[in-house]
Amino acid sequence: MLLDYLVKNYEKGEPIFLADISIEGMSEENIRYHLKKLTDAGVICRFEAGIYYLPKKNIFGENSVISAETVATHKYILRQGKRVGFYSGYTLANRLGLSTQMPFKEEIISNYAPALVREVSIKNRKYVIRKPVVEVTEENAYVLQFLDCLKDIDKSAEEDMKVCGEILTQFAIEHSITKNQVDRLLCYYPLKVYKAIYETEVKYVSA
Repeated sequence: MLLDYLVKNYEKGEPIFLADISIEGMSEENIRYHLKKLTDAGVICRFEAGIYYLPKKNIFGENSVISAETVATHKYILRQGKRVGFYSGYTLANRLGLSTQMPFKEEIISNYAPALVREVSIKNRKYVIRKPVVEVTEENAYVLQFLDCLKDIDKSAEEDMKVCGEILTQFAIEHSITKNQVDRLLCYYPLKVYKAIYETEVKYVSA
């Protein structure tokens, strides 16, 4: 029953979180027991406590080991295919090209943050997980990411404000971010975001 559920709901190499498994008639203790049996038999792999995955073969016919980033993404950003978070801070600045700094700790805003701010370790990688100002959804994720970047731009960006504005304008265009969307969420951010919008001269898609 458990294996059928896992095969039906998860791709090979996709992290499986114990907390997400819900099977009618099976208690958490029962699920744990069967997960251990499947792991011992080599049917599934255990990444670390409470995290498993269906093995995926590499080109040599060996089981591939999933990465900490794959686990972080599925746990805090795209949980069961649903958008629940996004990369932020220095991590976002680096990925957008606003900074060349490689952050020692990846930063993520997530609905699944265990506290207002919490540092977590996934294998040997460090992550700083923060709660969002409002719940992250598929509809507002890029707008929140856009505003979060503007909020931190004075400390996380290396480029001058004009270049930052050009990069963020391109981001807004790519993700169809409108002025109306920004205006609806601005009230959740500090006043310095208005200053950043003015200084970068960032543009959005027309409402």
